[in-house]
Amino acid sequence: MLKKSAAFLFFLHYIAFPTLSQKTCWASKVLEFSSEKVIPFQTTEYKAIQALGKPDVLPNIVESVAAWQPSQPDSPHEEYITVGFDTSMAIRQVAIAENYGQGCIDKVIALDNQKKSHILYESPQNQINKVKEKGKMLNVILPEFTNYQVVAIKLILNTDKIKGPNQIDAIGISTSEEPIKAVIRVAADAPKEVYRENLGKNVNSRHQEFAPVISSDGKTLFYTRNYLSVFGKGKDQDVWYSVQDKNGNWVKSKSIGYPINNNEKNAIFSVSADGKEILLLNKYNKDGKLSPGISRSYLTRSGWAYPEEIKIEDYYNDSPNAEYAISPDGMVMVMSIQRKNTTGKRDLYVSFKKEKNTWSKPINMGRQINTIEHDVTPFIAADGKTLYFSTQGFPGYGDNDIFKTQRLDDTWQYWSEPENLGSAINTPNWDGFFTLPASGEYAYICSINASKKEDIYKLELPKTAKPEPVAIIAGSVLTTTDKKPVEAVLTMTPQNEKLKAEIRNYDPATGTFSFVVPLKEKYDFVPYAKGYLAINETVDLSKEISYREIKKDFYLMPLEVGNKGVLNSFTFEQGESHLQAPALKDLDRIAQAMTDFPTLEILFEGHTDNQGDFQLNLKLSEERVEEVKNYLITKGVSPERITTKGWGQTRPIASNATEERRKLNRRVEFTITKK
Repeated sequence: MLKKSAAFLFFLHYIAFPTLSQKTCWASKVLEFSSEKVIPFQTTEYKAIQALGKPDVLPNIVESVAAWQPSQPDSPHEEYITVGFDTSMAIRQVAIAENYGQGCIDKVIALDNQKKSHILYESPQNQINKVKEKGKMLNVILPEFTNYQVVAIKLILNTDKIKGPNQIDAIGISTSEEPIKAVIRVAADAPKEVYRENLGKNVNSRHQEFAPVISSDGKTLFYTRNYLSVFGKGKDQDVWYSVQDKNGNWVKSKSIGYPINNNEKNAIFSVSADGKEILLLNKYNKDGKLSPGISRSYLTRSGWAYPEEIKIEDYYNDSPNAEYAISPDGMVMVMSIQRKNTTGKRDLYVSFKKEKNTWSKPINMGRQINTIEHDVTPFIAADGKTLYFSTQGFPGYGDNDIFKTQRLDDTWQYWSEPENLGSAINTPNWDGFFTLPASGEYAYICSINASKKEDIYKLELPKTAKPEPVAIIAGSVLTTTDKKPVEAVLTMTPQNEKLKAEIRNYDPATGTFSFVVPLKEKYDFVPYAKGYLAINETVDLSKEISYREIKKDFYLMPLEVGNKGVLNSFTFEQGESHLQAPALKDLDRIAQAMTDFPTLEILFEGHTDNQGDFQLNLKLSEERVEEVKNYLITKGVSPERITTKGWGQTRPIASNATEERRKLNRRVEFTITKK
């Protein structure tokens, strides 16, 4: 069953310093402690090591597993913890993050490099420490710098002063007399107000709606509906969807139907960039029953196919809950699961597609984004770099908040410091299941409404929260002769070798193809279908800087006698006949066609621009098509099946006035002469 996870707080925190000369160090090691809370199946929850590093909770005040908590509340015995630092220095301040049960610290003691103790703070006997405001640090400001180097700080607690649990989240030393403050890490220019639009009765109902998944083009919204129990009937859970009308309004939702929905709990987590593959919770067995795992379904001419299991090496999940997300290129999966090496509760893991339906062993995505709390509902943006997820493991506004981070390399292990999307997006309640289309204009989010029920909301995304801009290239594959759509395999290859090629199976009966690609690049598109020759084309986005939707059709030439085409990849330098790498790829496809059809014969005709001597140009055009013939012979094509003809400069298709136009005349054309 898919369900949101209650969580608390962990890991990174932004500390604002008043001057650049100020130096603050946070505890990096535990030297000793009196006791720590122990719970069944504990990892590092409540342990003394949770007092290390920057504050994980403040300014929020809540009992948290991301803080050190002594074993017994209201203990008559003294509790203590001693922490060390990576750097020894003279200090003006000790900052202590008491995230829960504030006011029980009796003494703050500094230890120098000779292990000598110096009392920095001591509360009056039986008096509760005066905490000015909830959510504030306890700042021990010294009248002057210590005349010794501080290497450790010891806290002595009288937990009987404050009834209930007492927790210490962080301990820092500083050269500044300005009180260290704990604030939520939010982008500096995050908006203070964002309009949140409830999607209304056509999507939301009296039941629980959650896990929204928006298509790349923003026109189809999938989500999961969890039915409330009626007359003792057990809960059920199905996948629903809604589409936008021509005015951009969501029409009344429909159940996605069988085989996705059955009598068990069904849920959707991700949709592919082209909208023709969905990722589903659980394994669908042949008997119709579900078992733990992941499945995917493809859109076919008759509807969604019966879900097939996604096989992940060494996959297991120790939590009853999980969520998953797929990258736009379909090659990377991010999952929220719990395993033996999980930081605390559920962590984010990454798995890479290997072949067909097999994925690599999940790898923990690191402490930069994973916390001691539940890190859940991952979503990979269209740029393939920006990750959104929900957690209570970083300072926030209450329950789970949504955070944004960007990967720093291709390992998916190194990430920018996560940023809270701000109070205009996150609420004091549970926020998660963040999803947005390729445009990044609007986001869809799952939040708890005034009736304490989860609904789906739409909000205009501020610039600071958006991923990098991309383009959607969508269209059909058509024949060159009658312009009718033809079922084909379409390959998109970036000219930037650092980017990966993508393949789409195009079926006219299931709609157009769609690719989501980064801007500022060039992409080569080649369709393939047996009985046809591809007409490859390049889409140039090198000068684009903002989101675009591009309608582009690609063409296949039927292998029929008399059909003629131009090899677009055949570009020659002035006076040269040498074949360049793109041309060889085109010739490889022609060689394959001539292998598939052993009686196929082709005429190749060479052309030049008008620069230089007429006779030399004629000879050059002949040399160019001879190069074509010789290459095909090396691929096993009999020379008798290849005819060549050079026309020199006599048949231009463009003006020769500029170099850009002359390039079009330096070409090779082909004609099917026999099949």
